[in-house]
Amino acid sequence: MKLLALFTFLVLTVPALGGLESPGDAAKVKLDEEQINKYFQQMDGDKNGRLDVEELPKWVRKMVDVHIKESVPSAKDEFRAVDTNRDKIITWEEYRVMMQKLGNQDPEHVVYSDKEQKHKFRTADENGDGVLNQIEYVAFKNPMTTDYVLTRIAQELLEDFDKDKDNKVSMSEFVHHEASRVDDKGDKEIDKLRRIEFRASMDRNDDKFLDLGEMKDYLNPRGKNFVTNEARHMMHEADANNDKQLSLKEIKDNYLHFQHHKNNPVIRAIHDEF
Repeated sequence: MKLLALFTFLVLTVPALGGLESPGDAAKVKLDEEQINKYFQQMDGDKNGRLDVEELPKWVRKMVDVHIKESVPSAKDEFRAVDTNRDKIITWEEYRVMMQKLGNQDPEHVVYSDKEQKHKFRTADENGDGVLNQIEYVAFKNPMTTDYVLTRIAQELLEDFDKDKDNKVSMSEFVHHEASRVDDKGDKEIDKLRRIEFRASMDRNDDKFLDLGEMKDYLNPRGKNFVTNEARHMMHEADANNDKQLSLKEIKDNYLHFQHHKNNPVIRAIHDEF
């Protein structure tokens, strides 16, 4: 089972959480090759041309930081473009019209459903007034790196997994979550890998349940847990010669695959939920 790696993002965003992909969005999920080279060299402490299990998490965290640094001004620029009447707020209709216009200009851009986009719009609306100011719009475009949005996403995800409604997620609920097991229901190998993921990466206090904090930490791309997991998944997927190190070529060959992968059970649940 392939799990999400440098996505990173949901790297940093899951497609179902994004609206229409615009040039600004493309920059968010496809970092410049020059930057990949630059930070690879910085994190390669022993200068052997490979990142080992200690160096790779540092590279992942650096790429996350670079992504965040670049995505905020990009979102602010987009806010000004979408705010056509210059009233310093964006309504759903303004956003919908602008994104539809961009989609018509370039048929290759992906337009997600109104339901998906409206849900994300509402989630980013911190004060619930039905419109987005600039700060909320930045959160709208960068949901996984904004604390209040991340908390809301984690809460909805917790509720989705929590079949018996006891405000926590058991291993069984996580392993057998129906919405994210449509294609592999009954697959014993997937069951096994989900149990490993639950124990090794999510249940930090070993109480056999996931609470809101653990779900949020698991999703947080700035967190140590997330960075460590991404590095581990990258190593598993991209280490073609099984030397427990990744060369620059191995990272480049797999980079876009990492960013667009949605087979992580939590990420798949987000996609289904949103």
